[in-house]
Amino acid sequence: MSRPANQRAAARQARALLASRLPGSRRGRVAQAIWRRWQVGPYQWQLKHLRWYLLARTAHLGSGTRYRHWLTVRLLIFALDKDDWIERLDGPCVRPTGVRGALKSGRPALEPTPPAR
Repeated sequence: MSRPANQRAAARQARALLASRLPGSRRGRVAQAIWRRWQVGPYQWQLKHLRWYLLARTAHLGSGTRYRHWLTVRLLIFALDKDDWIERLDGPCVRPTGVRGALKSGRPALEPTPPAR
């Protein structure tokens, strides 16, 4: 795609990229912040743009909110078909606790609850 003319166009491209995958406004905020800094849209992004967003633009947020922004960036990476970037995007945002460590695989199984008496 072509380079967006302004931050609204960049946000529109990001929203179109994730229209069916993510409701809400985070997808547009990422694109607007990156456009204001580098004047590039989602199809011109490099790994450094997304790393800057996660480290600089979410530094003042709580760990849970930073994690949600990381999940949004992860969806954008998958939508852009740049899956190899995920491994190189490690940092404090990657886990909801903010502490680095190995990611657990999958969701834990639900323990059956005993019947009520």
